[in-house]
Amino acid sequence: MAGKSCCGGGGASTVTVQMPADNEVAVLCDAAPDGTSIPFLRRYSVAADGTVTTTDTALDGTTAYATAGTVTTCGPGGSEESPGATPSGKTVIERCGCDDTDGDGTGDVQYTELWAVDPDGVDAPALLGAYQDGDLTQPYTPVAPVECTSDGDVSTPTTPVTIHTGGANLDASASATLPAGLQSLTVITLTGNTVVTTDAGPVTIPAGASLTWSVTRGQDQALTVTSVTTGPAATALVAWTYAA
Repeated sequence: MAGKSCCGGGGASTVTVQMPADNEVAVLCDAAPDGTSIPFLRRYSVAADGTVTTTDTALDGTTAYATAGTVTTCGPGGSEESPGATPSGKTVIERCGCDDTDGDGTGDVQYTELWAVDPDGVDAPALLGAYQDGDLTQPYTPVAPVECTSDGDVSTPTTPVTIHTGGANLDASASATLPAGLQSLTVITLTGNTVVTTDAGPVTIPAGASLTWSVTRGQDQALTVTSVTTGPAATALVAWTYAA
């Protein structure tokens, strides 16, 4: 398999980044006594020594947010939200990327993208923001996204490419239509089991689990993922990037 898990490991060959041992982001709701509910992001960071810290922000990922009511999970059918706000009840996933800011063909800045995905399949995946080194206090706009390379590898691009994003919400017994030039893939299983088939064989992702793959070696042009298929009683969310 020409790739490996992205967030929490790997990175650009020219970047030394001290990342927390684990990071999780959840969309929660601040419920007031009058029944109104405000969605916000809560980031859980677990340090290497096991210390857990939380950071609350607005849905833009940068504006500090202070809860005033009861913190609950967001569900469908809740109170009305402000126009243009990200609907509650969505799942937030992370995707790691690398940016070539000096034009030498290798990523020298590592960043994390937060994507809101709709478990009901009504809305397409929406990018909430990108943040340098996975730090929500450092909003980041990539200028030239490239494949992330492992330490010691050298990536020598031959043709300029543009990185695009996409995604799918899979019902039971469905397969994702994957694009050519696949650079990264994230699969979240909501119910049942999802099977991801690569050149190394099939990988089963059970309900509540997620996996991310990305191109990590300079000699590789794209991921060798051949299919993403849900079981007969399964649903899943899939997000990807591809070069074109």
